[in-house]
Amino acid sequence: MACLYRYSFLAIFGLLASASAQVDDAPPMACLIVRSGGNPYFASMTGGAEARAAELGIDLQTYVTSESGTVGGVAAAEINVGHIQKCVEDGARALLLSIAADDPGSDRETVAIEAAREQGILAVALDAFVGGVDAVFETNNTAAGVAVGTYAHASVPNPDDARIAILHCSFADIPNIYDRVVGFVSGFGLNVQYSNPTREVDFSTDVRVTSAQQYKCSSSDSAKTAMLAALQSGDAPTVVFVTNELGGFGALEAVQEEGLEGVRIMTVDGSCNGVAEVYDGGFDANIIQQPALMGKLGVDSITAFLDDGTTPGDTEIPFAFAVAEPVAGVETSSKEEAMESCWGSVDVGAEATSSAGRFIRGAWTRLATLISGAPLLVVALSLI
Repeated sequence: MACLYRYSFLAIFGLLASASAQVDDAPPMACLIVRSGGNPYFASMTGGAEARAAELGIDLQTYVTSESGTVGGVAAAEINVGHIQKCVEDGARALLLSIAADDPGSDRETVAIEAAREQGILAVALDAFVGGVDAVFETNNTAAGVAVGTYAHASVPNPDDARIAILHCSFADIPNIYDRVVGFVSGFGLNVQYSNPTREVDFSTDVRVTSAQQYKCSSSDSAKTAMLAALQSGDAPTVVFVTNELGGFGALEAVQEEGLEGVRIMTVDGSCNGVAEVYDGGFDANIIQQPALMGKLGVDSITAFLDDGTTPGDTEIPFAFAVAEPVAGVETSSKEEAMESCWGSVDVGAEATSSAGRFIRGAWTRLATLISGAPLLVVALSLI
């Protein structure tokens, strides 16, 4: 009987040792949390991160705040905090976060992120600053706005007599939007007053700004309504700056329905159908962000952190710039470069699309990124 007990003990010890070895051999786990599963921008980011994680042997778990991207405020914060806490409990070594930073309740997210970092977990924000992170990887949105404003000033006839409409999302909720507008104002040379700490802009100080309207970033219909309101303010604008591409499509629809010509619509984001619209005559300019590159570089930072504890610094992600007609003195991308750099396809009716359709579209974008062997061609612009 003693012999039987001895062999049983040895067998159990062997199983435990084997299980321990399997745990030790498991790939390091990290988490990516994005605020919208159906938005092709975040699908591209996720696809880029997943592709790089597969290359580097990192077990990347992905979470979304909401599939539609319509959940915000305290509800979004509660979801994100739950995701962060689960990642910590599951043994994540790093967090990649692309969540809305200024929603009510975001202080709870900051607390959760700081608690994770206290346990030795790396936290990197993608696309926009989030409180409590080690670093942020994002487009220089001020530089993007400067590029558009500089191009608008150089391409419009008689810029001193230009009539400009600015359609923007909430400055309070989305710091990137404020940065784009401030950049555009600077690039065009508008005498517009703004305050960085409070994100307040007084457009009335330059008569060339004939209208400034706020719209909901996630709704092309909201932007269309804003554009129609801008058209009621007097003569049709010669330049319209719209702070995101979905809004740009809404503005374009309004201008087309009114039968107006000579209205130059310029925007930021760079989906493939948005970039195509530049060359089809709808938009005059479109900044092309690189969400897949953000995801890839985020995963690269995890590898460096795991190798030797290196914590990344803030990283500026380069962008490309598609324009209808290049002008001297303004650095822009060729059509080939722009079309190679674009991502996904913005659905102008996305706010009314079924969750099943959003899931399929997002999954297809991630798959296309994973199977693509060709690197993105990125044009880095050096702007004052």
